[in-house]
Amino acid sequence: MKTLSVMHMLFVQDMDRAINFYEKTFTLKTLQKSPFWTNLDCGHGLVALCSAGNKTELKETVLILEVDNYKEAIKRIEQNGGQVIQVGEPYPGVPIYNVVFIDTENNQVTASQKAKE
Repeated sequence: MKTLSVMHMLFVQDMDRAINFYEKTFTLKTLQKSPFWTNLDCGHGLVALCSAGNKTELKETVLILEVDNYKEAIKRIEQNGGQVIQVGEPYPGVPIYNVVFIDTENNQVTASQKAKE
């Protein structure tokens, strides 16, 4: 058996708004789209958007999007309707900048950048 891909699913209330956020903020590409299920590709895995349940309360997730410029990610998140709630700085043993944010569908997500050595 061979693992083909990694996919992380997020619940959304408005499919078009969610697609717009992830395409504009992180340049993910839409591979397949329907009102119920959409697959977005980042080149190294898939983000699935699912409208089942349609929950509006904050939905905690462990989706981490690795980026090459966390400051640019902050700017894009805010420009595209997301809300940055915390920026974690690197510390001994964890050489990562973590930008914790809420997307347009009330999912808590992290954008992460490895610190330069």
